[in-house]
Amino acid sequence: MKIKNVIVVYALSIFVFSIGCQQLNDQVKTAPDDTVSISVDDVNPDAIIYTGTVFIGDAGNKFGTDAYTLNTATITDDMLNISVSYGGGCEEHQLTLVVSDTFLESFPVQLHISLAHNANNDACEAWLTDNYRFDLTPIKAMYQKAYRQEAGTIILRLKDAPDGELVYEFTI
Repeated sequence: MKIKNVIVVYALSIFVFSIGCQQLNDQVKTAPDDTVSISVDDVNPDAIIYTGTVFIGDAGNKFGTDAYTLNTATITDDMLNISVSYGGGCEEHQLTLVVSDTFLESFPVQLHISLAHNANNDACEAWLTDNYRFDLTPIKAMYQKAYRQEAGTIILRLKDAPDGELVYEFTI
């Protein structure tokens, strides 16, 4: 009887071990999943582009201070399109466009903007590249209210922008 019990316990142990290994394999990513974004340089209309939040005012560290690399930044119509890379892969990340509430008086006027990155304590080490889009119409509305003009040009001084300043032009 003892040998039969040992065999049963051994068989159950192997069964439980194999189930545990299968569950572990189900959790390990061996290939990119469908939510990984492609480069902004690709013109794929099916590319995943995340919509970021725009905050006007002094945010301090309210929206995060986690590291990132700003790869590209362009403006198309009323949208700021950026490609960013950062470490992670286990948690959802948020990017917020923090906009100064004060124009720098020049011609054209200028405005300081920066990105705040909240990695939500993501300790994973994959190097991710994601595309974000930010709606610039709140900046346009701020300009229109301050200068009482429908059309205008603003130089957006995006901190760490790889190509320097961005020109945001809008018409009626």
